[in-house]
Amino acid sequence: MACANSITVQYFHQKGCHDCEITDPIVDRIETQYKNNTIIISKIETSTVDGFNQWNKYGFLEVPAIVVNNETKLPKEEITEEKLKTLIDEYLVEEENITEYTTEEVTRKEQEIEYINTNLNLPFAYSLGLFAGFSPCLMAILGFLLSFTAGTSNTAKSGMVRATVFGLGLVGSYLLLGLCLLSFRKSIPDLESFSFVTGVIVILIGLNLLGVLKSPVVLDNYFQSSARKYAGTLGGVFFLGILFSFVKVPCTASIPCTA
Repeated sequence: MACANSITVQYFHQKGCHDCEITDPIVDRIETQYKNNTIIISKIETSTVDGFNQWNKYGFLEVPAIVVNNETKLPKEEITEEKLKTLIDEYLVEEENITEYTTEEVTRKEQEIEYINTNLNLPFAYSLGLFAGFSPCLMAILGFLLSFTAGTSNTAKSGMVRATVFGLGLVGSYLLLGLCLLSFRKSIPDLESFSFVTGVIVILIGLNLLGVLKSPVVLDNYFQSSARKYAGTLGGVFFLGILFSFVKVPCTASIPCTA
């Protein structure tokens, strides 16, 4: 089967034709010269029904006749070795230019995809996180954080420090979770398996938040007791920030502030 980029040469001839006997060596030499290129030379006998129909399709009146790439016709009087070589060379150059253009297009698209994947993923992820910060769930966390730090601080400065430490614990736990996911991603062979596993985890978390699926480990009561026990030190506040990242938001309404 001819390749999609190959150049075809149809040579129409007939046995017993004197002019064909002169043209046959020309076609043979062309076939030898271009044997390493994508040139497909078909020698079609017009004495057969199929060969005659193909020859007649191009409107020729005599044989020999040649058609290059199904479009350029050479009747008997125009067939020379030099002209046939020139035609084939022109098509080869054209095919080479098309191939180079296609390769450049593919390379450019790959570079664009790589740019999107590498240069835009981080800003995009950051933007999603920024907008997610205005969700009602995180506003509830912010309300708890402000009331909690205000209730355990003597001055505004102390409250700001404690709020910052609490936030660092919260963010640090999310960063640690992200690194664990990245490490897990690199340990599996393909992205499809990773997507399947993370999809199952997200579904389970969603069912837990809806109350459909109960978690075997309940941290709500533990968080309340820890809040009262460790709220007095900065280290304790940092630990509470880490612990708070694992507690679903509805529990914030039930956690009392400690004075």
